[in-house]
Amino acid sequence: MKISKFLMHRLWATLAVFLCLVCVDSLNLSAQTTTGNIRGYVTGENGQPVSDAQVIVRMPSTNETRGTTTNSAGFYYLAGIRPGNYELTVRRVGLQPQTRPVTMRIGETLDLNVSTSDVATTLATVQVTSPRTGTETRTSEVGTNISREQISNLPNFERNVLDLAKLAPGMSAQAVNNSDKFIAAGGQPPEAVNIFVDGASYKNDVLRGGVVGQDASKGNPLPQGAIDQFKVLTQNYKAEYQKAASAIIVATTKTGTNTPEGDLFAYGIGKAYVAKDQFTVQNGGPRPDYQRLQAGGDIGGPVIKDKLFYFGTYELNFRDEPAYIRLGPDTLTAPPALLTQLRGFTGQQAQEFREHLGLGKLTWNASDRNTVEGSFTIRKDNDFRGFGGQTAFEAAENLRVDTYTTVLNFKHAGDSWLNEAQVNSQFFTWNPTAKNFDIVGKNYFGLLRIGGKDTNQDFKQNRLGFRDDISRGGLSFLGGDHALKTGLNVDFLDYTGTKFFNGNPIYDFRLTPENYATPFEAITGFGDPTIKRHNVQFGGYIQDDWSVTRALVLNLGLRWDAETNMINNDYVTPAPLADSLRQAYAAGTLIVDQSYGNNQTRNVNVIQQLGGIDRYLTTGKSDRPMYKKAFQPRLGASYALPDDKTVLFGGAGIYYDRNYWNTLFDEQFRRQFQVINIQFRNNCAGVPNCTAWNDSYYNPATLRSVGTAVGNPEVFLVANDLVPPRTIQFSGGVRRSIGSDLLTVSYNGLRGQNFMNYVRGSPFGGGGLPYSTVFVADDRVKTWFDALEVQYQRPLTPNTFWGGALAYTLSKSTEQGQSQDIFWGFDNRYPTVGDRPRLVAPGDQRHSIVANGIFKLPAQFLFSTIINLGSGIAVNATDASQGFATGQQKTYTFQPPTRAFLGIGHVFAYQQMDLRLQKDISFASRQTAAIVLDLFNAFNSDNFGCYNTTINPPNPPQNNSNANYGHPGCAGLGRRLQVGLRYGFHPTGGVQ
Repeated sequence: MKISKFLMHRLWATLAVFLCLVCVDSLNLSAQTTTGNIRGYVTGENGQPVSDAQVIVRMPSTNETRGTTTNSAGFYYLAGIRPGNYELTVRRVGLQPQTRPVTMRIGETLDLNVSTSDVATTLATVQVTSPRTGTETRTSEVGTNISREQISNLPNFERNVLDLAKLAPGMSAQAVNNSDKFIAAGGQPPEAVNIFVDGASYKNDVLRGGVVGQDASKGNPLPQGAIDQFKVLTQNYKAEYQKAASAIIVATTKTGTNTPEGDLFAYGIGKAYVAKDQFTVQNGGPRPDYQRLQAGGDIGGPVIKDKLFYFGTYELNFRDEPAYIRLGPDTLTAPPALLTQLRGFTGQQAQEFREHLGLGKLTWNASDRNTVEGSFTIRKDNDFRGFGGQTAFEAAENLRVDTYTTVLNFKHAGDSWLNEAQVNSQFFTWNPTAKNFDIVGKNYFGLLRIGGKDTNQDFKQNRLGFRDDISRGGLSFLGGDHALKTGLNVDFLDYTGTKFFNGNPIYDFRLTPENYATPFEAITGFGDPTIKRHNVQFGGYIQDDWSVTRALVLNLGLRWDAETNMINNDYVTPAPLADSLRQAYAAGTLIVDQSYGNNQTRNVNVIQQLGGIDRYLTTGKSDRPMYKKAFQPRLGASYALPDDKTVLFGGAGIYYDRNYWNTLFDEQFRRQFQVINIQFRNNCAGVPNCTAWNDSYYNPATLRSVGTAVGNPEVFLVANDLVPPRTIQFSGGVRRSIGSDLLTVSYNGLRGQNFMNYVRGSPFGGGGLPYSTVFVADDRVKTWFDALEVQYQRPLTPNTFWGGALAYTLSKSTEQGQSQDIFWGFDNRYPTVGDRPRLVAPGDQRHSIVANGIFKLPAQFLFSTIINLGSGIAVNATDASQGFATGQQKTYTFQPPTRAFLGIGHVFAYQQMDLRLQKDISFASRQTAAIVLDLFNAFNSDNFGCYNTTINPPNPPQNNSNANYGHPGCAGLGRRLQVGLRYGFHPTGGVQ
């Protein structure tokens, strides 16, 4: 990772943009993504508005203050308030001053009205003893706040804060036995999500998952101890948020205060505390040889009282889990000598995972008007994996994930406005590397795969970003009060992708007819595996939160985004390829077979249906100008009924996202790097990529020379006018305050457009063309999502003994095309996306219930739980009842079977209850130690996955000859007991 080179390339751009930022001191700016706002009306006797009253908020822990004055309508607006506990004071000569405690949560806009009384007094402060914290109900956004108490005290197996996003209705649960820590929402793919931490985007532009580092990773993007709180926005979020078509997560990190405080923790799981999962029980497997240690701590405090504060945290994630390597089912027919050789590769091996996470942060309150904040976050993962089942330890790889993120925030506050600018950088590496890349792979079908891993990859994404956000409150026009926001962002990005596919060849062996003696095919890759690209992303928005009356608030926003190189805009189709494709297209040989009727087929010119060959051939940016039409209007409204406890809300908007880079760069990559499947036959007549076997081909260089001689490369074509994916979101609902509790019922809908699939533009194998299969991009994939969401929330406060939430989601997700996998769908009935009917989408889950609670018990005990129930996530499947040949296979969606929960019905396929019991032991000087017991999957529920979903041709009297159809191939973790110790010193005691 050449960080210094990247920074030097961006130096002049950095200076130019930074000078622009610091010169806008007269503008009104706010950090909208991780801060909140307080608004309301100040009234006197008989509800008359009080103008020119001073409204001041102060954070006692740092003595940071902000203030404004009311306008002629008595309206005030304080923007850009960091999450935390504040005192809000309202005072004016001649009126009774008031001070109220206010708890500010991330991303909230609190409506806090203040009524004063006339008194003959000078400016003074009077403390109001009754707590008034305000509640965010008058918002059109659909979101869920996750508090520091929940992050710190709920059982969380991985200490991954993203796992707690499931507490929000509408968020998709993670698939069983899935190492990809994806989060998804609204029936959209994980790539449609974006995360902001302290205002900086963690968007993954190059790989799957939406969030940097979450593709095929066991790791966490951030240390849990660094996160103060976060918010999950699943619908109708405002115009300040970009590059997301489903959900937004905004998080803020902890900050030091005037009082030194800190925490230490250690959690461990050993073999004795691990139960067998049900799949292991069914197969008679041993208790897993599993061990894990999670340890770390944080510390914060003042460097200079009221001025300069520090905070730092570090976390270690150490895990060893077993992988069992076994011979496959064909041992009875395999040669004995081969079995003797392969048994030496079987047994148990440890999959080692090591992760280091850290954050350091400084906060400088330069004055009452100026604040500077800087943080640096590091993540380093090493995941030793890729073996187990019928894959030997020799084939292991080390997945290295490194992320370095720096964020600098500059804030200047005026009397009625706030100016905040941000500079951020992020350097991300995703690098799976083979352990034995010099040992060729040998795959004995039905027995075992030995030899080294076949592929090395190395992806890098370097980002240097700037944003400047504008907010101005207290404006009155058009008969109401307005809080205006506007902002700009620009990101300079460098992408590097190395895909050394099958750089280490793999040779396939079978029983018939070779009896495993010689391979019948080999797969090898050769050429230049690296591509580099530069991209600039920029956008802007304007937002008006218009208080039409004290009951009605309109949220009106407009956003626009663009990228200079979203679809490899400067790529030029090589002239020989362009010429040959035009000739084949004109000759009518770029066709595919479509199955229809009773085993009938017809030829379809797919490329012609998609706009013609010239739509896919490019001479550069003149053919591929950047997309400039990503205008995104967003409208929301909330109306408070006269009881001031019930709020009606709703909204609609357009939200653009992007296709991740790895789906698009194969257009160039396949021209400079080839993966060839070479068939070994004595008679190669009519068989492409074929030659007779020779033992010299075990030499990779010799095999590559054969591939060069007989191989034809695949061709990938991207449309020059490819449109970025987008969703139209619309929602409506009601919120009801019940004391400090909040009940929300809402309908939420999404309509997705312009997601992309690759479809065939030629027969498989090329059909006699001078290249293998031609794949073309079809960006007509559509998605539909409709959900009824019910949520009941009870906050945990110092004056209550319990808090928690219950979320229920009833939803249906359908699609035309495939939004989850760009290559699934080669069903000969449907040559293009437009031919496919609207079907149930993989990822669809009709019923989901998530409950969580934290309970304060006597004798300083704390009990907490998370209960997660789901009716099962639909998956893609193959119907080969007519045969496995091209044109015979069909596709369908498989729904996992359900089972009873606590003896009730057959509703839920996924059932998980996690429990935590903590005993605090208080010492003098604000110190507390705690013993923690976590019980994950308390009922040892049978959370099966990896179902065998293939419908085989009939074998009378069976309609499906697949005897294992519907049987699971893996299971979620069995019951695990974790023991932990915590120590903390805090002003209020306890551990955090």
